[in-house]
Amino acid sequence: MGVQLAPLVERELELETVELLLAGARAGSGGGLVFEGPAGIGKSSLLAATRTAAGSELRVLSARGGELERDLPFGIVRQLLEPVVVAYDVEEREALLAGAAALAKPVLFAADPESSAEPSFSSLHGLYWLTSNLADAQPLLVTVDDAHLADVASLRWLIYLARRLAGVPLALVLAARTVEPGAVQELLDELLVIPEVAVLQPGGLSDEAVTTLAAQLLAAQPDPSFVAACTRATGGNPFLLLELFGELERRGIAPSRENASLAGQLSSQGVGRAVRARLRRLPEGCTALARAVAVLGDTAEPTLAAQLAGLDDDEASGAADSLAEAVIFERGHWLAFVHPLVRSSVYSELSAQERARHHQRAAALLTSAEGATDRIAAHLLATHPGGDAETVHMLREAAHSARNRGAPDVAVTYLQRALAEPPSVELEPVLVHELGTAALSAGELEVAIEKLRQATRDLADGRLRAEAASALGSALFLADRPEEAMVDLTALISALPESERETGLRLQATRWAAVRGGSVAAWRRLQEAGERFVVTSRTPRTIGERLHVAAAAYEAARTGTADEARELAMQALADGRLLDDPGPESGAFWIAPSVLFFAYADSDAARVCTDVIEWAKRHGSLPAFSMAAQLRAYASVRRGLLAEAEADAASTLEQPAPQTLYAHVALVNVLLARGKATEAGDVFAQVRPEPAATGQIRYLQTRARIRAASHRPEDALEDLFACEQLEREWDIRTPAFSTWRTDAVPLLASLDRLDEARVLAHKELERCRAFGAQAPLGASLRTLGVIERGAAGLELLKEAVAHLERSPARLEQALALVELGAAIRRAGRRADAREPLRQALELARVCGADAIAARAHDELVTAGARPRRDPTESRSNLTASELRVARLAAEGKTNREIAQALFVTENTIETHLRSVFRKLEIRSRSQLARAL
Repeated sequence: MGVQLAPLVERELELETVELLLAGARAGSGGGLVFEGPAGIGKSSLLAATRTAAGSELRVLSARGGELERDLPFGIVRQLLEPVVVAYDVEEREALLAGAAALAKPVLFAADPESSAEPSFSSLHGLYWLTSNLADAQPLLVTVDDAHLADVASLRWLIYLARRLAGVPLALVLAARTVEPGAVQELLDELLVIPEVAVLQPGGLSDEAVTTLAAQLLAAQPDPSFVAACTRATGGNPFLLLELFGELERRGIAPSRENASLAGQLSSQGVGRAVRARLRRLPEGCTALARAVAVLGDTAEPTLAAQLAGLDDDEASGAADSLAEAVIFERGHWLAFVHPLVRSSVYSELSAQERARHHQRAAALLTSAEGATDRIAAHLLATHPGGDAETVHMLREAAHSARNRGAPDVAVTYLQRALAEPPSVELEPVLVHELGTAALSAGELEVAIEKLRQATRDLADGRLRAEAASALGSALFLADRPEEAMVDLTALISALPESERETGLRLQATRWAAVRGGSVAAWRRLQEAGERFVVTSRTPRTIGERLHVAAAAYEAARTGTADEARELAMQALADGRLLDDPGPESGAFWIAPSVLFFAYADSDAARVCTDVIEWAKRHGSLPAFSMAAQLRAYASVRRGLLAEAEADAASTLEQPAPQTLYAHVALVNVLLARGKATEAGDVFAQVRPEPAATGQIRYLQTRARIRAASHRPEDALEDLFACEQLEREWDIRTPAFSTWRTDAVPLLASLDRLDEARVLAHKELERCRAFGAQAPLGASLRTLGVIERGAAGLELLKEAVAHLERSPARLEQALALVELGAAIRRAGRRADAREPLRQALELARVCGADAIAARAHDELVTAGARPRRDPTESRSNLTASELRVARLAAEGKTNREIAQALFVTENTIETHLRSVFRKLEIRSRSQLARAL
């Protein structure tokens, strides 16, 4: 994997940085370093020096990017890890791939070609833990040369790894050039701004260094004018200097003043001329072998290169020796150029037709030798279309493999080339479908929509057509194109025969999910269209029936009762089959869990979300983990579990999740319950507003609460009345999506708009009684009781407390108890007021709701009681994240198991536990359970 290495002259800073990085890895503290610069500047020399400096204390894993590597899924990763993993025996390998590391198996081992798994994120997660396991056994040095020629999947993993190096005994060192704008450069830019990664840009050599090199290589002291000419010609680039001095030495040219003009003839373009000149002086067959290796890429297997060059083994061996003598090839069993610039100069001599023919021949030779499918496909990408069925077959197989390894973007490239071949008329719609689904997985939504739409039109197989239609709905949903989803999916559903009922039910659920979150106009059209396929059984059995019932549950939450909505949602979720199909990475899955949340069945919702989180841990699914943690956080707020809610929200916001509205909203409500309005505003400022859908209602109500806490009642009311407009647009008739009226009533009263407040309070109470959920009903009774005052108000507050005692809404219960106690005190019954106030204070303490606890404490004092403690002194001073980690540790989980479960690093867990031990004044994990 090496290249021609320049002497390490004037590289003291770089070498000192390397030594510090390696010392950190030996001590268990990871870090990264990137050498960035033009070709020939000495990056590879620095990597070689880094590997040498690692000594025997660090295990060295090395890889090198190449022109062909860019089209191999996880090509760099496989160079690094496959040889290590394969070297272990079966028992050792299983230990190495234990836990989350098992998710790396699809990348490193041949996967089932029929598998439909999309392990993109899980692959990164698994590869990280596999690398961490290796580093635990022995500190690691991971080097990647020519990282700008790495495949996209490997670059994503390098970024994932670089962000998690803290506390891992691993040094990551890369060499890269700046390349043309595109996906690769965007990923390199992302890598280079990671705080744990240092970036060094080696410069050209000075005249003094050039003088030293010239004296060594030309065996004569160079004239200053000659040195200046060499520096101007090469920019002080070490590799170009080596090439220049080599040519001068071969020609017998002395480094004198008179020859200075000859030195100026070499530049980076001049390397090609010099290499071609050397090739012309070599024996017959050398050029053919050099071209063969340029086509095959580093590092070429000798027998294959000989066959491609048309040489027998002896002829090829002799040619390789001659090329090594001419400093074109490296010496070694595998054939490789001394530098990418040399390879480029040889490859560029081939015409486009010659390149295509050579790559076609290389693919055929690899096929005969039963070579890896993806390596064959990489050559086929460089050929010209010719209607060859075998080419189509091979590219299709390679696309399957790429998807199963978690590189759908590579699959897109393979399938686009297969369609250009082109395939047979019968096969083309199938490939179009496969391209569409691969593009959807890769996030290329425009390609996905175009191809999936074509597939739904042209596929003859009904099952595949249904799969394409479902994927099209997902693509249109992600692209926020509900009107198109309505048109396309309605046409497909209408065209189904009656016998395709299950397909129809699934497509209706897909259409429902795509349209429901979009425009009001599309939603109204869906309501008018109705559903062609219906479910009449009270016990859904198929997946389609379950999804249909889930949508019906949502409708019940929107216009019916909480009990009806909960019952239907629980029917849809019964026996957990939806976890497997369609699974929590599908939008359709989340209809039923969301309904439990809307129906205020918070305990049920939390239980379902916990099941999904366990599923996400097993499958390494960050999207599923994020969504489940967010919903559980919001349910925990209403249940008064503020520490748990904060921990779930924080665990989501620490990750690069695409949608975090519920996490932010939950965290805002936690902070408001603790009386931290300023901090709540800072958190809310990070939220991107939702489109004009039901999520916008929750967004506006949350912003109104912050404005109200910041003493801006008019602004808060503006947001709350905007919620009313959205409810009308979406025909929402229940408090399932918002209790904005409950928030608006006290604000109106504070502005002396009592008549408006009473009308709104009575309307909300009527809606809540009809809906039937205890929590919003109790809240509406509390609100009306506060503004009514007198005996009527007291009765309303007592009724509110009674309803809330039958609900899991502990936070709302504490607030109602405060209002009841305050009302009794104002009625002149101070002694009677103390008991509900004491209950409110204790409940608020347990919840961690400082603002409610402080108010209950003040009311108790006013009522003549003497509370012995500060209202918040019983609260633990552990942060939410520390509390979450401490509880998992108390259950007996190891640091590694906790880190894998929460998608963070072991170093993060260790940091949290050190803080926990200090705050709780304990010394061991065995003391945690009692301390907590």
